Amino acid sequence: MLRLITFVCVIFTVPSSYLASTSISGSIELDEFTFDKIINKFEATVVKFDVAFPYGDKHDAFVALAKESKDIEDLLFAEVGVKDYGDKDNEALANKYGASKDNFPLVKLFLKGKSEPITFDDSKGFTSDQLRRFIRDKSEIYLSLPGCIKDLDLLAIKFKNSDKDTRKNVLKEAENVLEKLGSKANPTGKIYKTIMEKVLEKGDEFIKTEIARVKKILDDKISDKKRNELSGRLNILQSFTFNQKQNKKEEL
Repeated sequence: MLRLITFVCVIFTVPSSYLASTSISGSIELDEFTFDKIINKFEATVVKFDVAFPYGDKHDAFVALAKESKDIEDLLFAEVGVKDYGDKDNEALANKYGASKDNFPLVKLFLKGKSEPITFDDSKGFTSDQLRRFIRDKSEIYLSLPGCIKDLDLLAIKFKNSDKDTRKNVLKEAENVLEKLGSKANPTGKIYKTIMEKVLEKGDEFIKTEIARVKKILDDKISDKKRNELSGRLNILQSFTFNQKQNKKEEL
């Protein structure tokens, strides 16, 4: 009986903040005491300032990407839970970065060596895909976009940074990857091969003109199916323009 009482007491004395932080895979909780210590350790830290116990689609989108990105060593997802009652935990920290209950959730990207964070603009939607694009564009840390294939994305980046002779070899590598992937590469896999062939034929200018052409079509009235296809093509084209940082570990 004594052992049972001791066990129950141990459970109920675990700090609630620890339970909260461990309930979200891929994201950690920061406060006024740990904030600066932690974010300075990573190349990029994505921080969501929000209410102390967040919920809803925006929170779910943030958590989903945090889980997906958990193996990227240079990238950290973190949350600052703000209370507007009692001791008003983390309110001063939130105010320092322009976050308040009027604009929660507010996402900021902190880059090592930069004095000011970059604010996520959610005017196009607060989704995992928009967050992914924001982090990728601003940090130069690779995150795959919708419609893209990781192995082929990495070859696209390699292709971009190679001379013409090496690019021919990269094209062969892409063909080998497509053969191995088989049906898994459909329907977008062959687009990588086609782009490489066009660049070898017409030069790097092809990427720029093709991006402009696809964007122009996307601005017109088209079917949802066509829009999804072209959006995927645009994402693949952007892989050929991506400037990837040299990371400690291969990313998503």
